[in-house]
Amino acid sequence: MRFKIRKGVESSSEQSVVMFRIRRSFLSLFQASDDEEVFTPECVQRDDEDKHKTIYRRRFGMNPDVMRLQRAESSSGQSSSDYGEVFTPECVQRDDQEKHKTIYRFVCSHAGQFQCSLTSLVFVMEDEGEVLYNTVSWDSGLGQVQPAGPLYNIECSAGSVSHLHFQHCVIFSEENKDCLAVAHVTGGNVEIIQPLRVTETHVIIDIRDLSIFGLIWIKKKLGFPIKGQVLLFLRPVTVKQKILNVHLLPGNVPVSEVQRWHLDKKYIETSSKCQLFPKKQYSLCCQPEDCEVQPVSEMFELDPFGPNYHPTFEVFLDVNIEEIRLGVLETRDGKEVWKTRRILLTVAPSKGVEPPVQRRIPETEFVKTNRDKLIQRVSSVMAIADSLMSQDMINSEMYSKVRAADTREEKMRHLLDALDSGGAAVKAEFCRLLKEKEHHLVNELGPHL
Repeated sequence: MRFKIRKGVESSSEQSVVMFRIRRSFLSLFQASDDEEVFTPECVQRDDEDKHKTIYRRRFGMNPDVMRLQRAESSSGQSSSDYGEVFTPECVQRDDQEKHKTIYRFVCSHAGQFQCSLTSLVFVMEDEGEVLYNTVSWDSGLGQVQPAGPLYNIECSAGSVSHLHFQHCVIFSEENKDCLAVAHVTGGNVEIIQPLRVTETHVIIDIRDLSIFGLIWIKKKLGFPIKGQVLLFLRPVTVKQKILNVHLLPGNVPVSEVQRWHLDKKYIETSSKCQLFPKKQYSLCCQPEDCEVQPVSEMFELDPFGPNYHPTFEVFLDVNIEEIRLGVLETRDGKEVWKTRRILLTVAPSKGVEPPVQRRIPETEFVKTNRDKLIQRVSSVMAIADSLMSQDMINSEMYSKVRAADTREEKMRHLLDALDSGGAAVKAEFCRLLKEKEHHLVNELGPHL
C-alpha cells in the first residue's frame, strides 16, 4: 500500500489534520514502537464517495520533528537570493535615546519568512508578532571574539521567531564556507552557535530565545577577499572648500547605520560593491589630480561594525567642483578593486527649472499635511517637547499638557496644538528636531523637507 501526507494547520488551534496516504519518507514518524502510542483513526466518508472508499483521519498536535523537517526542507529548497517577503521596518526612538540610536520595528501579521530591506536580516516567523531590533556595540567584554558583522539586540514579545538569517560578507566557496559562527550574548555570557546552514549570502541558525546575536569569525587568519562596499559622504567645510568622506566597509554593514552617524553630510549614492582583502593597504585614485587626499594609503581592517563609522579617506575639494572621477586601488600593485567612475557632487538644475531648494516643502505644510501620521508614528515626543520648552518655543501650560497625557498619541496631539499656537518658527524647529531624531520617518513623509 502507498501512502502520501497532505498537511494543513487549523487557524483556530495549533492542531493539524492529516489526511494521508503516507509518503514513504515520513513513514518512520508514524510507525509504532514499544514506547509509542498506538492510535485508532476515525473513519470518515465524503458525500460524493462510494461505499468502498474510506478516509482515515487523526487529529493531533504537530510533531516537532515534522515541523523541523518541514522548515529544513523549505530552507534547503530556497535560493540564496529568495528570502520571502521583503519589508521596510519602522524606525523608532525611545524618549531616552541619543540621536544616533534607532530601533527597527517590524509588525508581522502571519507566519512566514521576512527580510529587512535596511539590514538584510531575515526572520522566520511561526506566528504573528512584533519584532524590535537594533545594533549595539561589540566592545562589551567579549574577549577574543572577532566580529564578522553587526551585533543585533533582537526582541519579540510573542516568541514567534524560530530562525534567524544573518547577512555575511564572505565570497562563498568550499574553502571558506565553515569560517563563520554566531555569538549569542546573554547576561555577560557568550554562546557560540554553529550554523544550520550557510548560503551565498546568509548564515542561518535556529533559536530558543532572543537577546543579542552577531556573526563571528572562527578562523584566526583570513587568506581570502571579502565582499566590500565603498560609501561616500559630502560635507561642506568653508565657503571655499568641501570634503568628500570615503568609507571602505564590509558589505554586510547596513548603509542606514552609517547614514545615521553622518546626518550632517550628504550621502552620495553610487555603485558601491567591491572585493577587499583584510590587512591590505589601499589608496584612492582621484581626478582632478590636484585634489588633496589623506591619508595616501590605509589598511583595510575587518572590524568596523559600529557604533562609530569613521572615513577611511578624505578628499579635499574646491567648493565649485561638481564632478570627480574616483577609484580604489591596492597600494602595492596598483590593481583596481573599485573601478574608477564618475561621481557627481552636485545636481545642477536644468535651465528654466527652479533649484530644488526653492521647491522644498515648507515646515508648516509638512506638519499640516502629515498631522494624522505624526500623531500615530512619532515616538520621541517628550524629547522634542523638552527641547522646544528649553528654547522657550512652547509655554509651560502647553508643555504640562503634553507631559500629563496618558498615551504617546495624546502627547503628540497636544504638542501639535502647541505648534499651531507658536507659528512658523516653532514648526521649523520641530521639523529640525524630528529630522535629527527620526530621520527615516521624515524621509518617508517629506523627502523634500
